[in-house]
Amino acid sequence: MDAKTRPEAAPLAAESSSAWRRRLLLWGLPLLVTIGAIYAYGSGGRYVDTDNAYVQRDRVDVAPQVSGDVSELLVAENEPVRPGEPVLALDATLLRIAADAAASRLASARAEIAAALAAYAEKGGEIAVARRAAEYAERDYGRQNELAKAKLVPASTLDTAHRTADLATGSISVLELQRAQLLARLGGRADLPVDEYPSVKAALDDLERARVDLGHARLYAPQAGVISHLPKIGSRLDAGRPAFAIVSDHAVWVEANFKETDLEWVRPGQPVEVDIDTYPGHRWQGRVESISQATGAAFSLLPAQNASGNWVKVVQRIPVRIVLQPGKDDPPLRDGMSASVQIDTGAHTRFDRWFGRGR
Repeated sequence: MDAKTRPEAAPLAAESSSAWRRRLLLWGLPLLVTIGAIYAYGSGGRYVDTDNAYVQRDRVDVAPQVSGDVSELLVAENEPVRPGEPVLALDATLLRIAADAAASRLASARAEIAAALAAYAEKGGEIAVARRAAEYAERDYGRQNELAKAKLVPASTLDTAHRTADLATGSISVLELQRAQLLARLGGRADLPVDEYPSVKAALDDLERARVDLGHARLYAPQAGVISHLPKIGSRLDAGRPAFAIVSDHAVWVEANFKETDLEWVRPGQPVEVDIDTYPGHRWQGRVESISQATGAAFSLLPAQNASGNWVKVVQRIPVRIVLQPGKDDPPLRDGMSASVQIDTGAHTRFDRWFGRGR
């Protein structure tokens, strides 16, 4: 009996062991993999990265304040310049003519004011003479009146003296009105220097404006940097439209556009590793300087209308400014280069987010 049962027990034991192995492979292994994946994902989250990043430099677009044709280029393309260094010159022929015309108008205004002052003084002299003549005529009329009472002169002589006295008195009023008209042309003041009168001041301002415009015919570098996008000789430049750009040669940073869901633990001052696509074998160190207070979409010319009926939720990007720490052997960086950045947010994991810890 024992000999017969032993051969039958061995297949049953083997079948049971195989069933356990199948159950382990079917349920245990996937469970272990799932637990490991959850742990690996949940324990991560300390580092956030993006390849939506670009090198930035301070850049100034220089625009002329007067319109004109480029007559001379004083620097070459991509040449470094110092602050205040002349870059290009415009054709100043018309501006020079305008300055000369303004100077002529100033001289004419000064001459008109000087003539008005002289005429005012002349009227004052004429009034003084007229008053003396009126006083004489009044005295003569008085004498003729006494003689006429004594029947020593005819009545016609008395009438002539009366008429002369009236004319002399009336001429004073006419001359005073003429002097008042001249005083009004002088702005009510006849004791100011010539250059203090409104018409002369206006002519002085026009001359100063013309001279300033003439000075603007030459464009200067407002800061140190490298010249870019210079126009050609003969090109027409319009006032207010950029003529060239100056790219700073020292202020360099990286603008990284992170997803809004990646910025939970990002704070200013955190260390950053930066890889520039142009130099794959070199790595830059930096730190987070600031985080924008608005998404990139908020600054767009046509912001999204989220109140519309066909709204679709899209993860927004928020610019993060990263300052690079210069190294001795760092290769040159140029504005607009593509980069990849990784921020170390500290000892934070996704478990902290899930369980609300460490905020």
